[in-house]
Parts: sequence; structure tokens; C-alpha cells
Amino acid sequence: MKNGFLGAIWVAFFVLCFIDFAKAQPPQLISYQFVVRSTDGVLITNQNVGVRLSLLQGSPGGDAVYTEVHTISTNSGGLGSLSLGAGIPETTNSIGQVNWSNGPYFLKSETHPEGGNNYTVIGTSEILSVPYALHAANGFCNHVGELAYGGIIFAVWKDSAGAEHGLVASLFDVATSEEWGPLYESSNAASASDGSLNSGSTVAGDVCANFVYDDPETGLSYSDWYLPAIWELKAMSEKAMLINKILASDGSGDTQGFPEDISAGYWSSTEVGGTFSWFVQFASGTTNTNFKDTQYRVRAVRKF
Repeated sequence: MKNGFLGAIWVAFFVLCFIDFAKAQPPQLISYQFVVRSTDGVLITNQNVGVRLSLLQGSPGGDAVYTEVHTISTNSGGLGSLSLGAGIPETTNSIGQVNWSNGPYFLKSETHPEGGNNYTVIGTSEILSVPYALHAANGFCNHVGELAYGGIIFAVWKDSAGAEHGLVASLFDVATSEEWGPLYESSNAASASDGSLNSGSTVAGDVCANFVYDDPETGLSYSDWYLPAIWELKAMSEKAMLINKILASDGSGDTQGFPEDISAGYWSSTEVGGTFSWFVQFASGTTNTNFKDTQYRVRAVRKF
């Protein structure tokens, strides 16, 4: 049997993305099914297959605006099933950041036996009207309080091009008593709105940067966490009650809400010179500064 793959392919697209926030489901997915055969036409059955999916913009030979990889198992009929949006991204953006109004888009699929990465193209198919219709309705695919992207979403917005973005809080504190960093040492941490720009090494910041969450539901690993800037942390605190109610009903022992203790504070990544940094008392939403060697809680965030 030769190693290359031919795609006797049947493709179905279903976007789990709704205009009504109350009915939104995480995350945006496009279902994809295909039959895998060898180059001599023999079905590849009950075998692990590496799959790479790429969204090409404009034409079947257009630029890839999003790429992700999967390892799946074919069934006894050679059928494989997966969802675009649930794989491991090879691009820096997420499927939720694709601006569907800038189509047309084409889905290129590539495979390799046994989960390898020496891919062979098996087909390129145009993605038709369903995602465009949803995008044109100006709705959001994600909502505040949604468990997605390795945590819980607490902010969602669209940029000027219509691409969707958001902020995700970790499902638990990554530290419950940690100093911000050494006193009298200034860091590159002046941004009040974007903690990812506060890149200087700090104790609390390093705890977030070293945090990795492996999602047991999707198998995806998230490692791009950072300590939120003061505005991001304040926005999170304003959704603290909602987050606590959702995490309390999640039924997972891995999640943790915010403490109701009025004095419980969380560090932001925004400093004031070499001596002080900003923090938020979550129960009251109060923002203030304190000495960098004070012990506060730490909750990580990431963007999509």
C-alpha cells in the first residue's frame, strides 16, 4: 500500500454560532467528515490519521488565514470526523478571529497516516453561505460567561474589520498568595489596558506566563496566559458574580470562583514606579496600589 492519501471526501458544514447570546454555544465549529483511501484506492480503516485544515482566502490557491491540525481515528468504513475550530492552531489567531465577510473562503484538507506531519493534499472545497450569513447579521459567536478557550470569557468585542476578540480568565487562581515582585525594581509594566504588553519579569507575572491549562474536554493545551493589566482586571471583577455562579454550577472540581471576602485582592500587571503596583479587591471592585512585596491572589488571562 502506498503512503499517499486520496480524498473521497464528503464535507458538511455546521457553524455552532448564534446571533442570540442566550443560545450561543462554545466555540465556533465547522463539522468536517471525509473518507480516507490510499493512492491505490484501499480504504484506510481503524487507523490514526494526521489531518491539517487550512482556511484559504479568496481562491483555492489563496493565502491561509487560519490553520490547525488534528489526529483522529478512522472507523471501519474509513470515515473520519472532526471539527474545524477544535484542533491545535498552527497560526497565531483563532477560528473566532476569522472575518467571514472577507470571503470567499476555501477549506484545504491534508492528511498523513499515523498522525505524522508529512501531509498530502486531499482536496480544497469552498465554504458556502452559512458562516457569511451569520457574520452579516452582526452577531457574536461568543458571549460573556461562556466556558471556552481554556477558561471563562469575561469580555467580547469586534475590531474595525469585524473580527471577534475576547478575554478569558483562568478557571482557578494560579496563585493564592503571591508578591508582585521585588521592591524598588521597575519593570516594563506601564500599560493599564493590555497586560500582554507588560512584559517585564515579575513574580506574579511569571506565575501566569508559566501557567499551562490542558482542556480535558477538547484535548487542547493553552499556554499563552499573562497577568491582566488593571483595566482588564477591573473588567473581570465586574463579572465576578456571574463567573462565580457559572463555575459553581459547572460541576467540575477543577474550577474555582472568586472569594467573597471583602479584603481579597488580586494583582494586576500595571506598576507605579519601582515601589507600587495596582490591585483590585474583587468583592467591592475597589482599585488601589500597594507595595510590590504585598501578598495577593493571581488570576491569569489570555486573549482570543
